[in-house]
Amino acid sequence: MVKFYFTSFRKVFVLATFIVAGSLSASAFNSTTLPDTTRRASKSTVKITDTRKDRPSNTGVKINFVPFKPAELKPIAGSQGTPKTAAGQPEKDSKDNKVLTNLKVFPIPVDDQINFSYHIAKDANVTIKVMDLLGNEIATLLSQKMSAGEQLNTFNISSKLTTGIYFIRFVVGNEPVIKRISVL
Repeated sequence: MVKFYFTSFRKVFVLATFIVAGSLSASAFNSTTLPDTTRRASKSTVKITDTRKDRPSNTGVKINFVPFKPAELKPIAGSQGTPKTAAGQPEKDSKDNKVLTNLKVFPIPVDDQINFSYHIAKDANVTIKVMDLLGNEIATLLSQKMSAGEQLNTFNISSKLTTGIYFIRFVVGNEPVIKRISVL
């Protein structure tokens, strides 16, 4: 059995040697073959044509696009100069742009009642929701349009919430604020 493998291996080895030697000897005597480094790339152009019977007559494609213009850069807070709007006017502080300010939730921890004190800069829809730790809505305390100015709301939550930690989500206009409370 060992001899069979040896003779088979020898036949394959002799055959491979013959093929390699034959290809080398043929290329050595062929003077028209150039090495790969000296071959020149042939330039060929291929044109693809549409041979369908019902092909569209207008084959040109026109694309109109507006070039990209980057927005005006504003300086980083704390750097020299005052940020300016597109009209060149000094930009107001970011606190002035907020609709909801001065939000206070008390008492914490909450027992029976919860109080909210906040200031609204302009008339807006106000939504106050209680969420659990997973983000599930437990109760909606308030959802109505409120006028600008100081607001004070009091809600009885003893029947709505059990002991634990909750989040209060305020949405005034498009501005959300989330506060954490604990209920006894």
